[in-house]
Amino acid sequence: MVEIQSMVPIAAVVDLVLGIATLSILGRSKTESASSRIAGCMLGWILIFLGLSYVMTAVLEFRYGVQSEFSSLDLNKVSGTFAFTAKSLLLSAAIVLMALLPFFFPFRIINKGWDVWFLIGFACAGTVFFTTFHLLTDFNHINLENFLHIPGYLVLVAMYLRFITTEVRDQDFRLRKISVVAGLLLIGIHGETMTYWLSQVLTINDYFFQRQTIVTGLNPSFATWGGVNMRLTLGTGAILILCVGEAWRSFKIGISPFGVLTFVIFIIGFIAGIADYAVLDIVRSCYETSCQDFPAAYSIWYDFTSEALIYLYTPILFMFILLHYDIVDTKRDENRWLIRIIVILMLLIVSSTILELIQSFLPIPDMISSAALAIVVGIFIGWEEKIVSSLIEGSTSIQKIVPDFIEAGSDEKEFDFKAFNLTFGCITAFIFVVAILFTGLGVMGA
Repeated sequence: MVEIQSMVPIAAVVDLVLGIATLSILGRSKTESASSRIAGCMLGWILIFLGLSYVMTAVLEFRYGVQSEFSSLDLNKVSGTFAFTAKSLLLSAAIVLMALLPFFFPFRIINKGWDVWFLIGFACAGTVFFTTFHLLTDFNHINLENFLHIPGYLVLVAMYLRFITTEVRDQDFRLRKISVVAGLLLIGIHGETMTYWLSQVLTINDYFFQRQTIVTGLNPSFATWGGVNMRLTLGTGAILILCVGEAWRSFKIGISPFGVLTFVIFIIGFIAGIADYAVLDIVRSCYETSCQDFPAAYSIWYDFTSEALIYLYTPILFMFILLHYDIVDTKRDENRWLIRIIVILMLLIVSSTILELIQSFLPIPDMISSAALAIVVGIFIGWEEKIVSSLIEGSTSIQKIVPDFIEAGSDEKEFDFKAFNLTFGCITAFIFVVAILFTGLGVMGA
């Protein structure tokens, strides 16, 4: 039996590899539409921002250690460091892009004459605003940017309900891909909070937030509390809507893989809510007397569900969207080999991490776990072509799936791929320079 390790370094590798590979493939996908290339660039840079944020988190964990509950960091130790400052600002940049994504994919909702300029301008302005705001307030309102999710959330929920209703009513099965991608984006953005839906309904998440503020040394403001509570509420609403929609569709038409995924997350949230209620006495002990540790089984459950979903499965969902909706050119031979490498790499990393988690609580000898990993590697190598083909089978862009929902005669302007990447590269450099400057001058710090 081995000690449970943090999944943050693994998530950093997965997100960075997938993000950089996405931009590389898009650079050679000259025939894809401007809408697909914009969506691909946004997904790629979201993954890069998240990956860099996880790199900074991994540095903090290595330097200062990670606390046992919810893999949290002691802010009394890390506050004011370069890694903490950069991590927080990179996460803010990722949230700004995630908030904009529903307005550009699956459909470009904003006028195509100026939506790219709106995207670049809003991303730059939002990043500069939150960078300045957090630095001047010493990160006391760190979750304020969560409120940016509300407009995009409403768009995705409305889109999901619109297309699943039309599909069932008119038996128009081509619309299934639209409702699925809207649901996948909701899971990709709000997946972690979906696993807390029953706790949010029972209004017990506040107890956990209070405990975490004590354990981590956080001094929350109203904006911080409001941002956390709002994000939890959005995740709860999303999984309940998805579950009702998929249950109705399953009754009318039949079960689907996305329906199975939705029901699994719903069940995980239900079990997690019961588990959270069972440990409420331990949670309250932290601010009534002295903090008691959670049972080992509770920590293991968190590692396998909420943490694994946000660190391991969310990048895989984004990879599926990139391939299955023809955002990147999957037909060209020069892209096909790179896609095959990415898919196998993602599957191997996730498989090895899951085996390591299993080994953390089951007394499995290292030799057996190594043999199991070798078997998994052999299966992936032997079935590599079939796995990749199944992922991209039937891949079609949104424009081809529902051409009648796209504005007729719309002449898309050529998308300036280099300018887009240069802009977000400058945002990344700006975040690192400001973080180095403020921490070097001693402006930040506890």
